[in-house]
Amino acid sequence: MAIPSINGDIYFGRELREGVVAIYDLRSREILKPKDIVGTHILFSVAVMNYAITKSRWIIIGWEPLEPSLAKPIDFFIQDQRTGKFSIYKEGGAIVPATREEIGGLECAAGWEPEHVEDRVRDHYAGRKNVWFESLKPK
Repeated sequence: MAIPSINGDIYFGRELREGVVAIYDLRSREILKPKDIVGTHILFSVAVMNYAITKSRWIIIGWEPLEPSLAKPIDFFIQDQRTGKFSIYKEGGAIVPATREEIGGLECAAGWEPEHVEDRVRDHYAGRKNVWFESLKPK
């Protein structure tokens, strides 16, 4: 999918499963073909609000089969706001207790708004921290 940005760049992502997208480390001033996108580095994979895709905010540009690495289930971390304890949310709905070390490198289990994903990618290319990502880091 093509993700237009307010600065004129176009970013690219891919729906891995309903509500979960991978965002590529790729930007352009024009929409690229899916075959030219597949295989490039993934910046991050997050859960997004479905309307980013279903309401045409992000533009479907084609389909390519998922590489085996992208077909694997994705885990996310949860931190209890009251106790500070961690869990891992496994794709499919299982939640298992975890340590801080075990959640290292995982994204927070949160439904990202499309504009927050766009901000995060724009901030990546600008070399600055993203307020939304920082707010979801383990405490």
